[in-house]
Amino acid sequence: MAKVSVIVPVYNMEKYLNKCISSIANQTLEDIEIIAINDGSCDNSLSILDDLSRKYKNLIVINQENKGVGNARNKGLDIARGEFVKFVDADDYLDLTILDKMYKLAKDNNVKLVRGNYKMILGSVGFNNCANLSLNTNGIVDVEDNKDYLFNESPSIGNKLISRDLIGDLKFKENSKWEDLSFIPVVVASSKKLLHLNDNVYNYRMAFNTTLKDFIFKIPNVLDIIFCLDKMKLEMANKGLDDEYQIQIEKIYILHTLYRIQNIISWLNVSKEEKIEFIHYIVDLLNVKYPNWYYNEVTRNFEKKHFICRKYLSKINKDLSHLY
Repeated sequence: MAKVSVIVPVYNMEKYLNKCISSIANQTLEDIEIIAINDGSCDNSLSILDDLSRKYKNLIVINQENKGVGNARNKGLDIARGEFVKFVDADDYLDLTILDKMYKLAKDNNVKLVRGNYKMILGSVGFNNCANLSLNTNGIVDVEDNKDYLFNESPSIGNKLISRDLIGDLKFKENSKWEDLSFIPVVVASSKKLLHLNDNVYNYRMAFNTTLKDFIFKIPNVLDIIFCLDKMKLEMANKGLDDEYQIQIEKIYILHTLYRIQNIISWLNVSKEEKIEFIHYIVDLLNVKYPNWYYNEVTRNFEKKHFICRKYLSKINKDLSHLY
């Protein structure tokens, strides 16, 4: 059995594939399997992967029609036979010693989850992202005793090494944006304890154009956030964690819904009337789940940090005040 299975979804990443795969294949840790899922790429990604598989014998290439990153990751999980699983996006890369370091930390500390920070890469510039503002030291976190760690931890997947046993039959939400949110909070809560590593473990290449578009242009599937949050809640319930982490689940639900409202407010190609319609639709859905969301500390803190959202949220509160 491999020590680590690294799952790499690939869609039109010919520019970055060589660096990504070579950074995994040349890790100092031995016994790694690499599972690359070519998700219907229209460029030369599949050809590059085939060439790389001849160079690196531990590289498994799966070719499928385009089904989205959630489906590709789930396909990788179906195949993965490693003791631990690492997810790497095809435009990102790893430092060559990082899997060795994370694997040894997991084994030495008897934990099923090791998390670290991101190094954000924008062009030739790199800067740190701690991915969790609640801790700035290395050490074991007892999630059951520190429940808000679940809320503070980044729901992103790249900074984590996860035991295959811990994942079990859990799957990502498919055909959706923000699919990590349906998966990571469940894994963190299920871990009971984890190793918080306050060092960079993942090189995240920021796609400036894509990131910018998400914030200034209309996202047709903006409501995917609700579907991912609902799946997260359902998986928490399936694992008997919903009562124990009820407060944190509510905080996560509210925060990420507010982020999408912030997206909508920032859109440039949408009229004010259409923005308000979108916002009210999302808030109506939020109201069904958490009618007192406006008075939650998460909303209060969000308004302090995001001034532009404040007037919209305040007006919505007045419009919906009859529900409270």
